[in-house]
Amino acid sequence: MAATAAATVTATATATAAASSCSKRESAGIAAPADLAKKAKKARSPPAEEMEGFFAAAEGDVARRFAAKYNYDVVADAPMDGRYEWVRLRP
Repeated sequence: MAATAAATVTATATATAAASSCSKRESAGIAAPADLAKKAKKARSPPAEEMEGFFAAAEGDVARRFAAKYNYDVVADAPMDGRYEWVRLRP
């Protein structure tokens, strides 16, 4: 009987500590998930031209790094002179 009462007291103390830590986070300025969803709905997407430019630059960077590493131009789909020798396989 005493062990059950001790377990109940421990569980209650743990729940109280968890509840108090949540209120500390809320008072510290960390937004709740519901607040983040509201902010996300208010946010606007960048213009299509800006997004296109961003992804084109990123894609170009990846293509340059791949070509430098593997001496293969993925844009032109052609091997380049360099470290590796590329051989076309027949299907």
